[in-house]
Amino acid sequence: IEPVALPSASLAAGKKAKASNVYQGMSEHGPAKAFDDDTGTRWATDSGVKQAWLEVDLGAPATFGKVAISEAFDRVRKFELQYKDGDAWKTFLEGTRIGAEYAKAFSPVTAQVVRLNILEATDGPTIWEFQLLASKR
Repeated sequence: IEPVALPSASLAAGKKAKASNVYQGMSEHGPAKAFDDDTGTRWATDSGVKQAWLEVDLGAPATFGKVAISEAFDRVRKFELQYKDGDAWKTFLEGTRIGAEYAKAFSPVTAQVVRLNILEATDGPTIWEFQLLASKR
């Protein structure tokens, strides 16, 4: 029996994504790979990159209160999650390590464009999955 793929709980799944850098410009490591619900694919940056951002456009304003991020190689040392407010970026969560299974709940945010802004990394950041989840009532 084939396993059935369940629809993602992530509001960001399959949405338009952009990034500041992509490993050797290769589409198989493009920003959309962090939002494809496939833990076998990833967004990757070039070797030597210490700062980078990964952005998703949800298509319409959505409210979320939890994030789940899976990072390969444990390279991130400082990051912030931000949403776009007009032309400005507003930070709603800050952290240090992401690692393989980072999950954090926060006061619900309503936004259309969200980014993971990596401020410091030991080498090129690589993200398996970046999920935005609706907060439970």
